[in-house]
Amino acid sequence: MKMAEKKEQLRLTKSRWKLLRERIGRNIINSFQKINLKNEVDPKPREMSEQQQIEEILEEANAYNLKWEVMDTATRLLKKNKSDLSELSAYVMAYHEWIK
Repeated sequence: MKMAEKKEQLRLTKSRWKLLRERIGRNIINSFQKINLKNEVDPKPREMSEQQQIEEILEEANAYNLKWEVMDTATRLLKKNKSDLSELSAYVMAYHEWIK
């Protein structure tokens, strides 16, 4: 039973990472337009505002019960690097720091 639970948890984690990479824009290959696609309209636009992306990150962190930790770390990063860091970058860095 434990092995089945671990496999399911691993599957869920992989699907969450795939979704995050797509939504945050980490998967550069998918962001380039393919050669054969000429003037095709994407039925589901994937562009999200910075605030929506932050909400997605916090939602994902909440799945691991780390929402408040990520928010706190991102706030500290923003205070520490006021002009060098965007709000979204701070949340991404904080998320990766806690999810290691």
